[in-house]
Amino acid sequence: MKKKFSLGIALLLGVSVLAAGCGEEKQAPKEQPQKTAALDMTGVKDGTYAADSSENEKLGHSHVELTIKNGAIEKVVHTSIDKEGKQKDEHYGEGKEPGAQKKAQNAYKAIVSYGEQLTASKDLAKVDAVSGATVSYDQFKEAVTKAVEQAKK
Repeated sequence: MKKKFSLGIALLLGVSVLAAGCGEEKQAPKEQPQKTAALDMTGVKDGTYAADSSENEKLGHSHVELTIKNGAIEKVVHTSIDKEGKQKDEHYGEGKEPGAQKKAQNAYKAIVSYGEQLTASKDLAKVDAVSGATVSYDQFKEAVTKAVEQAKK
């Protein structure tokens, strides 16, 4: 009797585990970056202006240098500095496990693309965020906004 009872419980547990494993997997909704408003370039002076974003304790910060000519953004140099103070480059993430290395390289490519996009479009609202690099995107926007504010002084 005890053996049948134990077998029945084991069978019931096995069926429960199987049923739970067949359930639909729900993923958390992906965070979408907020739409960026166009920069107000009214009153900016020609020159080169540099600014840093705020620090992210895990990922570091962004640094931008904007060259403004005739009231428009002429050139953008965007660099990202890791939490140890080293500039992120094409080797960023090397030595990490493959998933983390791939994510780091994706972020590095995004960092490069943000500056290129702004140089080409001259409009921060037209710079597209790259999935997986939204912290870098937010830091880039913040640093660009600070540099433009400096250009107005």
